[in-house]
This record gives sequence, structure tokens and C-alpha cells, in this order.
Amino acid sequence: MSVEQYKGYTFRYVQDNKAPGKIKVYVEQQPSYGNRDTSVSIIHRWSGENGSPPYICFKDEYKPSTLANAQRLARGWADKTDVYIRTGVSISDQISR
Repeated sequence: MSVEQYKGYTFRYVQDNKAPGKIKVYVEQQPSYGNRDTSVSIIHRWSGENGSPPYICFKDEYKPSTLANAQRLARGWADKTDVYIRTGVSISDQISR
């Protein structure tokens, strides 16, 4: 579908084969987490399958169905990831504030 560069991140947007009508967001490049915890529940990013890059984890009800919404969510994830890398405040904690 599309590839986007955003603040040191590279996202690839593709149709999600497991969720028809939804878009999967692969993270092809991003800043290092350094010594921060990279557990899925903390960073909201799943490891890729069969050699593919990791992808952003969205709850089913939030999975994007348009490119514009996928870009908005991916950029928000990147901004929150930057805060996590700098401060240690998890994405979930940032969302709940």
C-alpha cells in the first residue's frame, strides 16, 4: 500500500490478511529502545512472522481500516514510543493519562 518516514521511523502499511478490511502497520525502522524493557505489553509491538518486520499491536476495535487512520495511529505510537524511550513511561500509562 504505502511506506512512510516519520521522525526516524519507517512504517509500511499493508492490507491485513488476518483481519479483512483492516491495515497492518509494520515498523521497518525506529530508534533504539536502549536498555528499556521491550516486552510486547510495554511497547505494543509484535515480532514479525516469517522474517517480516515487527508490527504495531492494536486492539481489534482500534485496528485501522483507512490509510489516513493507520498513519494517525502509527504516528501516535511513534510519539509515545519516543516518550517511553526518553522517560520510561509506558505507552499504556501515557494513554490512560
